[in-house]
Amino acid sequence: MGIDLHKETHTAVMVNCWNEKLEVVVIENMPSEFKKLAEKVNRKSNHLGLEPIYGLENAYGYGRSLAVWLIDKGYIVKDINPALAYDQRKSAPMLRKNDEHDAYCVATVLINQLHALPDAKPKDNEWTLAQLVNRRDLLVERWYPF
Repeated sequence: MGIDLHKETHTAVMVNCWNEKLEVVVIENMPSEFKKLAEKVNRKSNHLGLEPIYGLENAYGYGRSLAVWLIDKGYIVKDINPALAYDQRKSAPMLRKNDEHDAYCVATVLINQLHALPDAKPKDNEWTLAQLVNRRDLLVERWYPF
């Protein structure tokens, strides 16, 4: 399952080992929607006798909460470097740029390079510190504009 992550929505594309598109799912970026995604993926993968593996393009940005949720539920989650998905998109004879095609590119990278991709491991301490630094910067800008 390749997932193109955004602030508001996530687009997921399921492909098989021949890179054929099997399912497209669009969810909102909120925990209540994550369960819907997992249920749809499980129904389809159980029907085919497969174990789902999720590939998230940059699992530490907009997809961090989804990555944490999936890992917590016991799913295999791989972090896909955006440069790899970009190279996959550029390799097509006609350049297409939309969320579904981007998710398809993430899925094909996941299948073709599964053995070399790192597991997604969101680090809570680093994320929390980044949030605090961003919040501090916003407060400083608001109260001490230069």
